Amino acid sequence: MKPTTNPALERDALYAKSQLYIGRGLRAQAAKDTEEYQLWASLALELLGKAALAKVHPALVADPTHSPSLFAACGRQLSADIKTIGAKTVFERLGHIEKSFDTRHQKFCEQMAFRRNAELHSGESPFSGMSPEAWEREFWGAVETVLGMQDESLESWLGAESAKAPAEIIEKAEEALQWAVKNRIARCKDDFEKKYQDPKRRQETIEASKKLTWNDYTWHGRGRATCPACFATGFIGGTIWDEEVIDTESGWSGTDDRGEFYGEPPMETVRKTFNVEAFACPVCALRLYGTKEIAAAQVPEEFTTEEVREIEFEAEYGND
Repeated sequence: MKPTTNPALERDALYAKSQLYIGRGLRAQAAKDTEEYQLWASLALELLGKAALAKVHPALVADPTHSPSLFAACGRQLSADIKTIGAKTVFERLGHIEKSFDTRHQKFCEQMAFRRNAELHSGESPFSGMSPEAWEREFWGAVETVLGMQDESLESWLGAESAKAPAEIIEKAEEALQWAVKNRIARCKDDFEKKYQDPKRRQETIEASKKLTWNDYTWHGRGRATCPACFATGFIGGTIWDEEVIDTESGWSGTDDRGEFYGEPPMETVRKTFNVEAFACPVCALRLYGTKEIAAAQVPEEFTTEEVREIEFEAEYGND
């Protein structure tokens, strides 16, 4: 008989529970109870994220420090006590499933979970006085992204009628972002052309930008891209998406006449692919943040780097 996954780690169970919670949230919204609406929405979001991870494999939801939970994720029930990962880890891991779940989504979701925990476990009232307009747009944008990881939609999660309002919020948010990015590019372009009215001086500035460096270590990887406003060379920052070994060298070793060791260790060449989440132009000061702004500005959405490094071997695992 095929082993079954514990419901605490099973994708369909997590997804169904997220539907139950968002349903309660929407009923609270209809009753004008904005605090309860946000509470249920935050709970639904975390469960929906866990469902997306569980679809890849239930082990991504299990607490890695609790072996009975890891066994349960693999279909072996050692205990009824199942522990799962926290909200912060959920939202960190989602970024490795879908590129569009970027650091902006991650930070928003983490803050929402933080406010929920403060609401439930302290004397604070972080939801009090916060209007839906302050968080709904980001919330439904994140929800749509996480649903896409599971080949689901707002309609399948909420039902066709209930999905109409969130769909309108998302559509308006995307239109607003497109307009904002295009307007930002146009303003930076105008400012650049006013500052450098001489075409020769303008071209010299663009050429000089190729030699500039960017020391922002916020990002895992840094590259270069043409600025959509002034056409100078700008900088792109991104998070690691994929890593591939494309070449190896075996290395060699020996001992000299005095018996001392010498040689070169085995090396490997690694190609890393980065998901672009930031753009900065040092010439016209254009700034873009998040995968949606990058896409709207038609800046490259990924870049690659190559690195030569020493091959690391894991120590032998002994039974002693």
